[in-house]
Amino acid sequence: MIARLTALAFTALATFALSFTSPAPGAGEHVDTRLGIKLSYPKTWAAIPLSLDERWMVAKFLSDKSYFHTEKGGGWTSEHKPDMQIIAFVSEAMKEKVKVDKKETEAGVTEIRIFVENPYKDYKDFLKGRYSGGGWYVSDEKEVKVGDIAATRYEIKVEKLSQDGPKRIFTYVYHIPDVDVAVQFEVLESAVDKLENELKRCFASFKTTPRKGGPLHEVSTSGTDFWSQLDLDKLSTEERKLRRQSMEQKSQDKATKTAPAGWKLQKIGRFLVMNHADEKFAKSIVDQCEAVWSWLDKTFPFVGDKEYVRAPILRICANQDEYNSFYKGGNYFSANDLEITTYQDYEGKTSYQLERINRAVKDIWLRDRDRDLQLSMPGWLSVGIDHFVGHIHVAKNGQAEFGKDYWNQDEVRERLREGKLTAPREVLMLGDEEFRDFGRKQDSAQLFGYFVTGAAAKNKKTGS
Repeated sequence: MIARLTALAFTALATFALSFTSPAPGAGEHVDTRLGIKLSYPKTWAAIPLSLDERWMVAKFLSDKSYFHTEKGGGWTSEHKPDMQIIAFVSEAMKEKVKVDKKETEAGVTEIRIFVENPYKDYKDFLKGRYSGGGWYVSDEKEVKVGDIAATRYEIKVEKLSQDGPKRIFTYVYHIPDVDVAVQFEVLESAVDKLENELKRCFASFKTTPRKGGPLHEVSTSGTDFWSQLDLDKLSTEERKLRRQSMEQKSQDKATKTAPAGWKLQKIGRFLVMNHADEKFAKSIVDQCEAVWSWLDKTFPFVGDKEYVRAPILRICANQDEYNSFYKGGNYFSANDLEITTYQDYEGKTSYQLERINRAVKDIWLRDRDRDLQLSMPGWLSVGIDHFVGHIHVAKNGQAEFGKDYWNQDEVRERLREGKLTAPREVLMLGDEEFRDFGRKQDSAQLFGYFVTGAAAKNKKTGS
């Protein structure tokens, strides 16, 4: 169940001696009453929202300032913004990394269910999973004290396979009752001297507070794993509606509760919008999503017409840096199937972000309307509808219009001239694994568009 872990560019730490000072005047302060901790973070750094099921990540912050690395010999110059992550490793959750549950059904059949609750047993395990791209090593590890709190200090270097240049990761793991709390900074090697004092102040500011506000280990709000879906399938349509409404409400409540300062929450249409971009852009994204949703309702009224579809949570980051930071540190266990995350760009209707958003809306709609259909579509249909929906735009009247993918059309024409085009009959018969070939995906996309736009009905050869 542990899916592939996203590895971005990863980081490292060189040793630095920590002489503690008081937190900087006016520094931002992060307080978590559930874990019973508080500490300072650089005041001008932006708080990044967490995925709703990010059950080990406590907080993320992104620097407002970029730093640069230029390759030796006049090579490429890369840009990087330092970030701060707070990660909690709860001892009770660690004890049941894999949980086995037995349940006897009404028919007398015993179901054995396996739940994988937590992918990481400690900070080192987190590093191995999160930074699996290689090129990093722990250069120093030392037991220290921060006030009367025992901690382990890690310094990690990343010199190879680092996308933005050599980096360091500076981490303190604070050992408090029932929880290890890791505070991690990732910075470019060239920025260490500029940031060292600020990082020291943040590490030195860590304190414990009385705990309140819920259990140390939270369960998923999604409820769409294999076993939860199996339970949903056993319910009546009305019972599924009530269950989905409950799941929807829990997700929205958590999104509202955990939204960082500076992020505006509002209900626009059917969407709960968490917005850190400008309002005009947010409105355009919602209009886009509503157009896709309405097209799906109109085009496929026969698909799960009695099923309740949960309202998505639409998260709009201010820029690509925030967007990348949101996904950093997450994996399969972070995913919540109601979340759609994007960022403000200026590419208009040709934006790849709009394609992603369209497809995410389609996936949520289809998953709740008929999950079996979504999972069992033949390859050509799955690839084709994905490509077609990705190119839906909003017309001036607010309705969906279909943007033609001229690049794909030209590529298919070139494949035809070269004798590489997959015949339509063959496209319909291909297995899913055969669509790993990019050219066949192009052929399938072109064929689906031919069917769905009505062009096939006008052709005497295919009209029947």
